[in-house]
Amino acid sequence: MGTPSPNSPNALWAKHGYEIERIPRRGSGGHHRIIRDPSGRVVLQDAAHADELKWINDNIETIPND
Repeated sequence: MGTPSPNSPNALWAKHGYEIERIPRRGSGGHHRIIRDPSGRVVLQDAAHADELKWINDNIETIPND
């Protein structure tokens, strides 16, 4: 996998020490994402892209508008 865009959820999670756990979905393909803070606490589970960005914006840092 290449380097994510600096303002993508993946890059922002990594920048702040959060872990993205990807669990394969049963039968339907794709993955279920679990986001854990640096202490291991689950902060989001199977959230949409927009919901991840909103959580980051509300709780970690303000995301600049592109």
